Amino acid sequence: MNEYLDTIEIKGLDETYAENMDVDEVGVPTVLLVDFCIDGSSSMEPYEQVMRDCLVHYRESIVNSKQADEMLVSNTVFASTIKTGGYVAPQDLNTDYSADGITRLYDTIVERRQRLLSYMDQLRNNGTNARACVVILSDGEDVGSSCTSTNARNAIKDLISREVIVAFIAFGPGAAGIADTLGIKAKNVKAVTNNESELREVIDLTSKSAQSASKRASAGVAGDGDNGFFDVWLRIWGTISN
Repeated sequence: MNEYLDTIEIKGLDETYAENMDVDEVGVPTVLLVDFCIDGSSSMEPYEQVMRDCLVHYRESIVNSKQADEMLVSNTVFASTIKTGGYVAPQDLNTDYSADGITRLYDTIVERRQRLLSYMDQLRNNGTNARACVVILSDGEDVGSSCTSTNARNAIKDLISREVIVAFIAFGPGAAGIADTLGIKAKNVKAVTNNESELREVIDLTSKSAQSASKRASAGVAGDGDNGFFDVWLRIWGTISN
């Protein structure tokens, strides 16, 4: 039904860090792909340094977790150019971040769907059980995408139908309601105030939630279960308040 999404060509990609781990090097029976897509538009410029710090902490948190060997991670930063990330071992995650330009949110969603499903197919064809989650962080609405809101919504609908968790971090009031417009389930949405403290907290929460999702994937729990992506860690540990 959504084959047309595979034919959309996304222009303006920086593929410096787009290479995936070779499927033959994935040495576990089940792997969770964690696709982190971060707004790098001009409005995020005040948070450049703290975002770099957060991404380093995010990487180290996963590297030091018991689930590290069962996770492949990517980091995509979207602005006027989409700096697309490949799926790599946690220790190899690119933590570069800069903010400048527009918010090509819709183009990013369609591009990540194409890249994620292609790599999942490669893994499965090689005998690896692949699960996935996509986490999007944005502080505002789309600006400048060639893809439409309908394209993006259909891409997310298709991912969810394939048991891929899609989560959204609304960073500040300018992002309110975007996730609902895109069809992302309310249980997988986290709204935070756009300040440094909230940013550090929510990215820490994202790393821990990804680790919990990896545990569930290894246990054979489908990606669209009763638990919300962010609620898994909150309910088990109760360390961060809503």
